[in-house]
Amino acid sequence: MDKKILEQLKYDFHSHLGKTRSGEENSARQMVEELEAFGIKKVGICSLSGNGVRPQNDLVYAAMQEFPGVVYGYADIDPKAPDAMDEIHRTLGDMGMSGVKFMAWKHGYAVENCPQLGDVIDEIGKYDVFIQIHGGASPLCTPFVWIEHAKRRPDMKFVFTHICGREFGDSCIEAIRHMDNFWVETSANMEADILRKAAKVLGSKRMLFGSDWPYKPTNIEIEKLYELGLSQMEYDDIFYRNAEMMWGK
Repeated sequence: MDKKILEQLKYDFHSHLGKTRSGEENSARQMVEELEAFGIKKVGICSLSGNGVRPQNDLVYAAMQEFPGVVYGYADIDPKAPDAMDEIHRTLGDMGMSGVKFMAWKHGYAVENCPQLGDVIDEIGKYDVFIQIHGGASPLCTPFVWIEHAKRRPDMKFVFTHICGREFGDSCIEAIRHMDNFWVETSANMEADILRKAAKVLGSKRMLFGSDWPYKPTNIEIEKLYELGLSQMEYDDIFYRNAEMMWGK
């Protein structure tokens, strides 16, 4: 890999920990060491691989404790779970996690038909953290209801992972064009036209680099962004400055 690419300061805003969907084991140390090989100094993670929200959040918290200042944890919250509010306070309050990840298809609900969601979002808002949303890849993960929630909460920060994939990438960029409380994260989206449109329409200050470790090749996730031909200042925004802002560091 080009030395310039390795030397670029990089914070990974979106990765995972825990057994993969194919059953492969991993560890926090393995994650940190493998990402460090590509110049990634800090990483934000959630765990979406097991049964039950609480043990997955405990796994993330253990990684935060093992690598303080390197691993930033995101809470996995199921809005329809009876203990959703308690888990918000446990993860964001007691554990000090930096954000919340929602993945509707994992938890088996449609955002369009989840009456608990509004109250859950409002409770998260008390902690001044961002909400990360898996958009695309499933009929349960259409982005547009989330956009309506964000419009009603202009002081909260929202992020679409994967720029909502090839299914909704173009339309989600257009839908959040004028919403300064909505960002996009770049991992797993290999559509050059969508990546270029995000850079042109939203600009570097509303894009965040992620690798989606361990699911995607880290080198490709990095190198694809250098194909956009942006300035050094714009790459600094995408690779680390915006993550610093989101994490409050």
